Amino acid sequence: MLFLVLFSSGAMPPKKRHKGSNASVGEGPNSSIDMTSVGEQSTSSVPSSPRKKRKQTTSSHDHQVATSSALPIIDYSLLAKHILEQQKMPANESGIASHEEEQVPTCTMVDTDPESPSGLMNSALNSSANSSNHQASAMVPASALGALLDDVFTEGEGGSTIFRSASNCHSFTATTALTATARSILVASLSPSARSSYRNSWQLFLTYRNHPVSLPLHTIDICNFIGFLFEKQYSSSSIASHISALSYVHKILNIPDPTQSFIVRKLLKGCHKLLPSRDARLPITKNILHKILSAVVITVPQALNRVLLQALFLLCFNAFLRLGEVISKTLADTDKVLQVQDITFSGDRCNPSTVQIILRHHKTQKKNEPITISIQASPNSQFCPVHYLHRYKSLFPHASGPLFQFINGTPVTYSYVSSELSKAIAFAGLDPKRYKGHSFRIGAATHAAQLGYSESFIQHLGRWNSNVLHRYIRIKSFQL
Repeated sequence: MLFLVLFSSGAMPPKKRHKGSNASVGEGPNSSIDMTSVGEQSTSSVPSSPRKKRKQTTSSHDHQVATSSALPIIDYSLLAKHILEQQKMPANESGIASHEEEQVPTCTMVDTDPESPSGLMNSALNSSANSSNHQASAMVPASALGALLDDVFTEGEGGSTIFRSASNCHSFTATTALTATARSILVASLSPSARSSYRNSWQLFLTYRNHPVSLPLHTIDICNFIGFLFEKQYSSSSIASHISALSYVHKILNIPDPTQSFIVRKLLKGCHKLLPSRDARLPITKNILHKILSAVVITVPQALNRVLLQALFLLCFNAFLRLGEVISKTLADTDKVLQVQDITFSGDRCNPSTVQIILRHHKTQKKNEPITISIQASPNSQFCPVHYLHRYKSLFPHASGPLFQFINGTPVTYSYVSSELSKAIAFAGLDPKRYKGHSFRIGAATHAAQLGYSESFIQHLGRWNSNVLHRYIRIKSFQL
């Protein structure tokens, strides 16, 4: 309640004369009254001696409102109405603030039909997500997410919408759009396979969410997405890869990345403990390789295709090659694999002693620098890689294009090689589910370790730049 107190400046009885008096107005905590509407008057005060100071009491006469001609007549009805209006101001002010906030341009879109949070943890996660979204310097609405992902992961022409400034939404952190050149450079930072993998991860997340989402993503959605992948029996490494794809887009846009939150990191660590990654692929060792090469003679009816597959298998094993570095999975990537002009033979023209391979594209390539690999001939071996590769080149005299092409010039496909490899492995009495195209590379590392080569040398041969080599070397126990 608001009290208005005005002290009269009229004469007081001599025996109760005050040393001084001040006009004062009591104010409520949320009130704001224009004093010119009710008048204000004060008298000069004379300081009193501390020794004679008394405890002043306010008499009922002091509370009376002055009615002298010096002060205007107060309309108490109007004053009471004004006070009531002031007491209602907080609600009105909040309404005004809310209305003004709605007028602020924003690209934020609230997800429809959100999952019902239960328990303290979900409540905290939702609070954290809302806080991070509010502080985000760049927001992407659900309606623009599809086009944005295409921009990030797809090569094309024209300016990019990445970092584009718009009049009706928050700037993406730059005032101008990326040029076509800048965009192509950015897209080239990821390999084609990585771009495809990241795009598939986003598609998987959007399919799981089944509702429009905006950026930054909510932490609770990412946590539940990890749980969904766990229930679907994805490996821990696959789950981490999918989360990395979500993180990549947030980093590109320079907006808060919810995948870096503490709880997401702990969930990924929990997946690693509950679902330890175990490579089920077995190595194709030298002995198994010879069995496969012999089986091809039976499983492949076309004689020319036998020569092609035998040369391809021997090359992958002896050069520590990934199958994807030799043959492409799609026709669009045929220029990213070994080409005809990348192979050079040295020595005798009919019986070369060395083959030199220029590998221009590989998985761990940090700079656009090719790698040269040399393979020496093994004259005493039944399956000499140089001899079989030279024989293939003689029977398939293609002048350009991928190194491995059918006789009609059609590039050899990844699916064809995988299918024929499985047939040969099954014919050799082995489990085709345990041996894949990458088994040549695993087997080469294992065979090199059995021969006594140092770990650093094997890592150099296989172009490994991390300790992933430890997962590839498979040496059986033996008795001393």
